Amino acid sequence: MDRGAPRPNQDGRPPFALWALLLVAALQRAWNAFRVPPLAGYDEPGHAAYIFTLVLEGRLPHPLEGWSTFHPPLYYLLSSLLWKALAPLGPHVIVAGLRGIGSLAGLAAGYVTFRLARRLGAGTAAAWIAAALVLFVPCAQMAGTMIGNEAFAAGLAALALPAILALQIDPRDARSAVTAGVFTGLALASKYTGVFVAVACVVPFLRRDLDRRGLRSLVVAVGLIMLLAGPFYARNLALTGSLFPMTRSLPVVLKAERAWSFGPHRVIDYLTFPPGALLRPSLFHVPHAAASNWNRNPAMASVWAMAYASIWYDAFGCRIPLYYHHDGVLTGPLLALLGLVPTSLAIVGFLGASVRMVRTLGRSPDAPLVVMSLVAIGLFIVFTWNAPTLSAVKGSYLLPLAPAAGGFFARAVERLRVRRTLLALSAGAALAAMIVFTEGAVFPGGSLGPGGIAEWMGYAAHLPGAHINDALTWILGMP
Repeated sequence: MDRGAPRPNQDGRPPFALWALLLVAALQRAWNAFRVPPLAGYDEPGHAAYIFTLVLEGRLPHPLEGWSTFHPPLYYLLSSLLWKALAPLGPHVIVAGLRGIGSLAGLAAGYVTFRLARRLGAGTAAAWIAAALVLFVPCAQMAGTMIGNEAFAAGLAALALPAILALQIDPRDARSAVTAGVFTGLALASKYTGVFVAVACVVPFLRRDLDRRGLRSLVVAVGLIMLLAGPFYARNLALTGSLFPMTRSLPVVLKAERAWSFGPHRVIDYLTFPPGALLRPSLFHVPHAAASNWNRNPAMASVWAMAYASIWYDAFGCRIPLYYHHDGVLTGPLLALLGLVPTSLAIVGFLGASVRMVRTLGRSPDAPLVVMSLVAIGLFIVFTWNAPTLSAVKGSYLLPLAPAAGGFFARAVERLRVRRTLLALSAGAALAAMIVFTEGAVFPGGSLGPGGIAEWMGYAAHLPGAHINDALTWILGMP
């Protein structure tokens, strides 16, 4: 037996400390849902317009009709039902309710992270801190308070993972096959990143000794994925000729992307990480100058620097106003530096898990998480190379990997002598992130502002049937 193989910890009931953590996270997210200014998040007006089309016209928009209409529709269908139910209570309550969808999904991801870490052999403390990191890492907090499908899809993907790891142990487990198939299919019906977990779902069945019962579980899992997600992708193919259409082919979107670009990516952009990016973790943060939309931090030409800054800080200025993206404001460097500890541990854990997967020919307990991570990173590289715009280099695109990263983190930290110190630093990173991104605790809320409204109204003029202007007018209460 591989000496490095994890010994599973199978608890009965989750400890009180986990429920307390989830309660704190729920209260904080509820506060943010009501307090964060509306439509300031990444592409929020485009996502709101997608929902508005369903609410006003009762139809799915064409995949290339609006700004964000290329996304699979599950999140938007659910949001439209919630919008209609909350309509009598007004825009403020509707926005908070829509944010609640992603917030609940994020809580599910935190719970799953704890259980995954325990399954992979981590102690309660390491698993608890892994869950705290997944709950409070800035990109997860921001996704949970935006109108959009990122947090929702990542939560569904997380719910598929325990069943997938159960199948890795016993591919004949029909109940786990059903659970994995359902949540994987729902994740794929919510966002293209569902393909990460779809690949992981197949890994347990890639073995020579797969018997008839195992084959039946494979058919069940794949069948459910096709049943739940297949119709939406078949619709994409029929309407656009592509399974994965994107509105970035539209002239107005392409023009906007070019304004957020240093030019085509170079190979060196994937091989470097400027240390200065840790001291200025923002696209707009430049030395000795006031931040503005026209300043660009050259360190963010590095793909991994930009991704890291958008994971551990507000690199795009969605929640923290641009006025505070300058030298002397220490929150950005603090979070970026604190984030190095858990991020490095997650990478070490991932590398160790990769070695175990190779040694065991894919039979290690966490092999599906390794394959999922490799596929996600590979597709992220391909996507950013083909979409050379800074807006494509969002760490939140990797959000479905958060529970896997938490498991890798917990597995790695258990094997180190300075375990308590590393856990304390990692807990400090989670706590600092929670405080900074609790609305009003450190910074006043960033808002869309007159310039942002004018910009989106300009996009609306080029997409007249997309209801962008209607969403802006109604949610913001504009005349």
